[in-house]
Amino acid sequence: MKDLYIIGAGGCGRETLNLILDIHQILGGLWNIKGFLDDTENPLRGKKCDFGVVGSIQDYMPRKNDVLVMAIANPQDKCRVTSMLKSRGAVFESVIHPSTYLGRHCTLGEGAVVQAGFGMTVNVSVGNFATLLSSCLGHDVQVGDFCTISSHCNISGYVTVGNRVFIGGNVCIASHVQIHDDAYLCMGSVVLKNISEGCKAIGNPACEIG
Repeated sequence: MKDLYIIGAGGCGRETLNLILDIHQILGGLWNIKGFLDDTENPLRGKKCDFGVVGSIQDYMPRKNDVLVMAIANPQDKCRVTSMLKSRGAVFESVIHPSTYLGRHCTLGEGAVVQAGFGMTVNVSVGNFATLLSSCLGHDVQVGDFCTISSHCNISGYVTVGNRVFIGGNVCIASHVQIHDDAYLCMGSVVLKNISEGCKAIGNPACEIG
């Protein structure tokens, strides 16, 4: 059984631990959970949690029996930390809640974290290190690397999402829209047209604000 460390002990990290504990409850123990790796000061202060911070991300050196789970929600931070750890030889695991619906002829990249209630239909492609909460991806959607899709989003058919995109909760994206790299879609936005690289968009209909 592999020793598992969760990268990041913030809210996303605790949600990821909850996901892993759900998997163990439903499927039996798959990993030996060691705890969190985190570089912030007392990230679990005042929080009830079944595991603690056992080390630093910056100081971590992989061991033969280790696997990591990426639990940082910010796409740019997720990309930076993953690149640093993989350069040291770290191995990342995907964790997928048993209740998810992954559809037919779909692909899901390395290091995915997929929470309960997520679904994708058919011919969907999701890149590496995606963080996917309880949302729905329609047919022929393409999602790049290091993206985070928050809860209750509805992404319609033929949408293309670039790399390192953050999609806030309750976002709706119309068919055939392109969301370019490093975009940020604010909570509740209704996206009817393409969003430029590196832009933040908000509203109904969504407008770029910077």
